[in-house]
Amino acid sequence: MFKMGMNIKTFEAKAILGLKVGYSEELISLNQVRETIKKVAASLEGYTFSGTLTPSEIIVAGEKEYKESCVLIETSIYPRFPQDEDKFKKEFIEFIGKLAEDLEQERVAVIFTDESLILETKYCKNPDIK
Repeated sequence: MFKMGMNIKTFEAKAILGLKVGYSEELISLNQVRETIKKVAASLEGYTFSGTLTPSEIIVAGEKEYKESCVLIETSIYPRFPQDEDKFKKEFIEFIGKLAEDLEQERVAVIFTDESLILETKYCKNPDIK
């Protein structure tokens, strides 16, 4: 038998992190991503990452074509530890931005339940954000 806990409004966050250093052929392993997640989370005061990593692939098809192995980094506001959505978003953006920089990514996509954005790092050679 089980008990049902708190029922809160669902709020999710996801990042799509490519597994190439920049757009080179140098690959980042899933283990490197895991270890960097631990390091980055520990470096952010009061932050704990709890979520899932799912290996996947970025694919662009049409006039331009591109493919790259990636990892989906997913989390949500957990019912046991409810928190303010704005604080959750701010902390996740900071976490993913630092993770992307530590892994020398040029940009990373972040998707929330209510909005999506792109983060460009100091490694971005052709920025889209002006």
